[in-house]
Amino acid sequence: MTNIIEKKIYADGERYYFNTETREKYGEILGGLAWPGTEEGFLVIAAVDFFENIELEARHIRVLAEASESSIGIFLKYALELQKRFSPFMETIRFYGDITSLKMMELLDQFNRDCRHRGLNPFYLTEAPHLKGPEKLEFYGQLIRKYTQPGRKTLHFCNTALPSYLMGLWPNEINQNVLDHSPIAALAYALAVLSTWKPRKRKTEVKAKYERILTDNLI
Repeated sequence: MTNIIEKKIYADGERYYFNTETREKYGEILGGLAWPGTEEGFLVIAAVDFFENIELEARHIRVLAEASESSIGIFLKYALELQKRFSPFMETIRFYGDITSLKMMELLDQFNRDCRHRGLNPFYLTEAPHLKGPEKLEFYGQLIRKYTQPGRKTLHFCNTALPSYLMGLWPNEINQNVLDHSPIAALAYALAVLSTWKPRKRKTEVKAKYERILTDNLI
């Protein structure tokens, strides 16, 4: 499986991710995972643009790939395959999700033992933000509303079924149980991390705001 993401360095030393297929430049790229349950499990790969959109004063977030599956073994195999495809050389992108389910974490441990036994890399899951807080549903509901409100146009999808899932949600479902829908939950976990990304170097942020032609500065 060919890696399509390369790690590069901007002129001021800030690192970024380069998509060799689309030529897009990302500040961060990661995965969102929602476990199988009453619905199929769902996986997304998403990235946030390296440069801010000057007119919108916001960064575009792009959903690059997705997968769904009800069988936990096949589901985690898909997760490993997506992780490998979208990780740059010598680096592994993170997946974020709910690590509070004892049953699912035990199944993940068993999957990783099997991987090690066969000489394969294990799959690790990082806890998504605010999942243990009492206001997690409110937090994720607001996040989904923010990025799907009409006219915002900062959330983009590449050959995924997620827009149809989002269109099928009733407003009260977003307010009350947005994480009960695995496609929306996987997207929300990714958005929670990507929405807070900013370059570590202030120089990069200034250039992104005040220079419209930046490609000549990339190395």
